[in-house]
Amino acid sequence: MGKRTFRVIPVKAPTSYALDSHTLSLTLLRDLREKQGDRLILHTKGVLRFHGTPKTLELRYDRVKKRWYAHQVVEVPEAARKTRPEKYATLDLGARVLAALAVEGVSRQLLFSGRKVWKDFLYWTKRIAEEQARLARAGRKTSRQRRKLYRTRTCRLKHAFIALAAEIACILKQHHVTTLFIEELTGIREDMDFGPKNILVHNFWAFRMLRNLVEAACARAGIKVVPVEPRGTSSKCAICGFPIKRLVRHKAVCEKCGCVWHADANAALNILFLGSSKGHGAEATPLKPLAFRWNYHRWVSRFESAAGTP
Repeated sequence: MGKRTFRVIPVKAPTSYALDSHTLSLTLLRDLREKQGDRLILHTKGVLRFHGTPKTLELRYDRVKKRWYAHQVVEVPEAARKTRPEKYATLDLGARVLAALAVEGVSRQLLFSGRKVWKDFLYWTKRIAEEQARLARAGRKTSRQRRKLYRTRTCRLKHAFIALAAEIACILKQHHVTTLFIEELTGIREDMDFGPKNILVHNFWAFRMLRNLVEAACARAGIKVVPVEPRGTSSKCAICGFPIKRLVRHKAVCEKCGCVWHADANAALNILFLGSSKGHGAEATPLKPLAFRWNYHRWVSRFESAAGTP
């Protein structure tokens, strides 16, 4: 009784703390200075990823790991973009194929398969369900193990997304892309009911988190990100603009020009033509796209082994 557990301690004034890669120095309250001195020195672990003008700081307690973490807000100056010829690329986001990348001047599109990521998500979801069933039998609602399983599932999914965003930014930088068009999917899941597959669309498909990570990676690489309305881009042929038919889930066929497309690659090219104001058929060839898969460490092409050797 009378005790209150603090899980978040805000430090609003930048002059009240000093943080580096080894220590965190905090200004103490007046009634504690006689015993502890003017400042409290804490040893820290980690790497400072951003350098700039320090702003606010928050100390947060993680109940799962039983540790304190420091979250710092830093104002980083915007990276200066070099003057270079405009070159465009586009990114189509999905659930089964997490991202389809089309680059101007590149004949083959790049597809990032979410199959391995989805299987890993299902495995940890099953572990969570088993823990919830155990808690129900014991008459309990939650436990540290349940919170730990949720945290593990989220961290593994975010790890794959961070690596995907870094790989996309690296590819764009290699091809000297200046502007990336990314589809605006806000509100796309409203009134969507797929029955047993709702977990794929409503739980696994964290497109907003992936989009934010891609935008952050592109900002660090000096690439401008422009949102584009994707309506109608999946139903037209990228060569002639004629409506296409979806024979199977991933294959699209145009009855007018006879081209057979991967549906996600076709949508990525349509977004590219829409964003760059180019007409249908410009640099569009229905070649087989290059597929990338997740090996739980990084994204590799299907011609590359897990060790990184072709």
